[in-house]
Amino acid sequence: MRLGSGLACAVVLLALPAPALAAAPGNDNRVDARGLELPASVGGTTKEATLEDIEPPSCGFDSKGSVWYALHASSDRRIVVRLRAGGDLDAVVDVYRRVRSRLSGVACELTGEDGEAAFRFQGRAGADYVIRVAQQATSVPGDFRLDFFSPTAPARLPGPRLPGRGATRALDRLQNSDDAWSRRLRVGVTYRVNLATRARGCMKLTIFRRGSRVRSRGCGGYLLFTPGPREGGRYGFLVEANDRVRGSQRYHLQVAPAAGDDTAPGRRMSGSARGRLNGARVDVVDLYRFDILRRADVSLRLRSGADFSASIVGLGGRGYGASARLKPGRYFAVVRANGSARGRYRLRRSVRTITSTSITFNGARKATASPGSATIGVSVSPGASGPVTIVVERLDPLAGWQFSRRYRTRAVGGSANVSYLPRGEGHYRARASFRGTRAAAPSESGVARLRVIEPLRG
Repeated sequence: MRLGSGLACAVVLLALPAPALAAAPGNDNRVDARGLELPASVGGTTKEATLEDIEPPSCGFDSKGSVWYALHASSDRRIVVRLRAGGDLDAVVDVYRRVRSRLSGVACELTGEDGEAAFRFQGRAGADYVIRVAQQATSVPGDFRLDFFSPTAPARLPGPRLPGRGATRALDRLQNSDDAWSRRLRVGVTYRVNLATRARGCMKLTIFRRGSRVRSRGCGGYLLFTPGPREGGRYGFLVEANDRVRGSQRYHLQVAPAAGDDTAPGRRMSGSARGRLNGARVDVVDLYRFDILRRADVSLRLRSGADFSASIVGLGGRGYGASARLKPGRYFAVVRANGSARGRYRLRRSVRTITSTSITFNGARKATASPGSATIGVSVSPGASGPVTIVVERLDPLAGWQFSRRYRTRAVGGSANVSYLPRGEGHYRARASFRGTRAAAPSESGVARLRVIEPLRG
């Protein structure tokens, strides 16, 4: 009875249909790429997608499966590709130009933490392209949405007139990637040009005249520009978004004539100066000039609640940082707003004359004397007054040089003298150091030597 029941169950199971195997997507292979026309928005999946025997790596990464799309460019145009991955799918999008059976890479991008990948490339009239969406090797399969479209037309130079207070706009790398502005500039007038941005990364600024590039800044920022002879007229200013930055890229562009504190000769600076800067506009730099009559240690001290920096620049453009030892000549103190920083500042300049110190025993660098008091003389040039320290050592035949005495005195008009009583015959040496003042830099002497000799006794 039990045997019969088992046979009946087996017959029923054999009669049930076998489960169907899931089919790969219809565009699983490149020869079956799905044809598209601009603009297009299509849904797809990497579920059950496979890899062909000969398939280039996806953007340099290994993949599990891929699907293909085909696109023919009827004209020269920029084309945007944007993919939105569903679920936990991590994907990569590649664009290749196809010539017969050969593929050459054009662009590629991986999906980010938001599951999106987007980029643009320059399509050429009559060219055929294939687009591959591949599932990354460590990813689960999933669905996606793929969009193709042409962005807004490139900006045309020279562009609309730039307002005197500048213009604030936003760009993005895909749909609206550049803006053009224009401004009439006069011959021989120096202008401040500043492209300030809060976007991550850099935005490019290029200055054009009659369609030809005059100046270019790959990372925007601040510059001075002066039209030369016969170079006056309408100039174009092209602002371009950063291709590597996603999302909105906001900027402010301003062009204005330079004032007296923006370019040479700058304002005369005595000991201190006050001012204010705004890195988001054209007031980015203040320039002060000062003279050094003799070699000196010069330092700048800047106080501000904003992100400002100060530096010394020579007449020929050499930079020295905030402090330097300078030769006689004319120099500039530069205060700069970093990024979009703005606020007030106070700048102080400290100048300390470079000194040299020398020391003698009884008026000589090397002296010989009988036992008794010796005079140690210190000279600080050029005629500096201030604290002086003298250290005297004696030579022990077995232990070497040993400390003997220290004097703390003061140089007046560049001179200081002390009396020293040697402990007996032998060799002595002394060094002096001028500790410096607000007006004079510190310095150290070399060594003065004294030999004390007693008469020989039989």
